[in-house]
Amino acid sequence: MTSATAIRQQQTTRRRALLIGGVLPVGLTVIATALMISWLPDLPDPIAIHWSGSSPDGYGPALPMVFLPLVIGLAYSAFAIGAAWATTASGRPYWSQKFVLVTGVWLSIMLSVAVAGSMAIQRGLEDARDAGDVTPLLLWGAVVGLVVAVPAWFLLPAAGTSDAGEEQPQPIRMSDSEQVSWFGTARLARAALIIIGAGVLASGAVAIAVLITAPEAAGFAIASFALLALLALLFASWHVTIDRRGLRAVGMLGWPRVAIPLDDVREVHYVEVDPAGEFGGWGWRVDGTGRSGIIMRRGPALQVTRASGKRFVVTVDDARTAASLLAALAGTESR
Repeated sequence: MTSATAIRQQQTTRRRALLIGGVLPVGLTVIATALMISWLPDLPDPIAIHWSGSSPDGYGPALPMVFLPLVIGLAYSAFAIGAAWATTASGRPYWSQKFVLVTGVWLSIMLSVAVAGSMAIQRGLEDARDAGDVTPLLLWGAVVGLVVAVPAWFLLPAAGTSDAGEEQPQPIRMSDSEQVSWFGTARLARAALIIIGAGVLASGAVAIAVLITAPEAAGFAIASFALLALLALLFASWHVTIDRRGLRAVGMLGWPRVAIPLDDVREVHYVEVDPAGEFGGWGWRVDGTGRSGIIMRRGPALQVTRASGKRFVVTVDDARTAASLLAALAGTESR
């Protein structure tokens, strides 16, 4: 493919990413926000903001809920467009980039229908405790979002493949009696830490706000904050070891664990990884080709092909040395 053709394809990809990932979801949430603002005089004070089964059990001011879909939509759209901006060499998006973009469409519709719908059923009520069940609205929001997201997928250009080739490392020469091992750490990139940290702080602020304004609904908010903080700790850093037992990767709290014994290693490669482009973000991820792995930052990574054909990737410093040692221990050059 010529450079000029690739540039034109990249321009097309970026225009459609802006449309699908930005204009469409943000436009939908702006419409929903404007509609909810017009309803404010007709709503009870406070409104129902949380349901248990078919009955409301949490209450709060209407204004924060009015802007909830818009704020989330803007934040997600900024992330999605940023993640989709760096295309493949052919100018086409990665599979993961397409998934992130259309997820924004689904999310904006689901939130807009659910939040605006929950307010619509409270218009004209004197007491929010009389509000009806919102479960059908949640289901409708999810379904309508999916109906719009599917054609949005096909409006985006067909997915391209990774530009970075798979490089076979030169195995390290050693005798059978030598005891060798390699230790490395896979840590989240600074940008990922900032994004995840901001998410944890935002979740904590929401939990505090709910605790103050609607104590009866605070349990869910606090549990959500605790779960998000725990996940951040579990996946923020991994210890990676390569020795005659194979490859092992262990989360900073001792779990999760990944163990690939030497007899399960069929191929070892050194690769370059783009987290946002190829995997749609950071953490324990899966890409559109079925690769899974611990993707903590952009750059060098060790890729292992297992006996089943599944590929596992982990981003570590000095990935080339790690790949060379694992290839030597597994004897992949003789297979």
